[in-house]
Amino acid sequence: MRALFPGRFQPFHLGHLAAVQWLLNKYDKVIIMIGSGQESHSVYNPFTAGERLFMIKESLKEYNVDFRKVIMFPIMESFTSKNWIRIVEVYSPPFDVVVSGNPLVYTVAKESGYLTDKVPIFNRENYNATRIRKLMIENDPSWKELVPKSVYKFIEEIGGDNRVREVIKSDYC
Repeated sequence: MRALFPGRFQPFHLGHLAAVQWLLNKYDKVIIMIGSGQESHSVYNPFTAGERLFMIKESLKEYNVDFRKVIMFPIMESFTSKNWIRIVEVYSPPFDVVVSGNPLVYTVAKESGYLTDKVPIFNRENYNATRIRKLMIENDPSWKELVPKSVYKFIEEIGGDNRVREVIKSDYC
């Protein structure tokens, strides 16, 4: 079975990694859909689709994930209605089941006739992209412990933590 695992991954963190590893133990292939690909440089979506794709790829490589079992793709969509799944169908490789921890994604997929599965939430109080971005805004270095080393290194390379601090000025000031 092929499982579709949609997310924004802003940024990809250790909870996402644990979810991917769980999925790979349960399904033949995992399709990681990087959602809201058109969004970047905002507090809610600070990283580009290409940057998130790179973070995920480097994380999976760092943790020796078998790339023969993983398909990744970004998609430019907006999760605003039940039609969201129809847009995903056009751009995604075929999938059998939609796996998510997001109740809205889960409900839309189920109502559209897809098999669904709920991914366990791995230490959500720590591994939470909103919290990680907040720690970046506060210039709190503890965010670095919540992402794979390869993600930390890449975010540092591109000045991503500085970007998050800069975009909050334009988003909220």
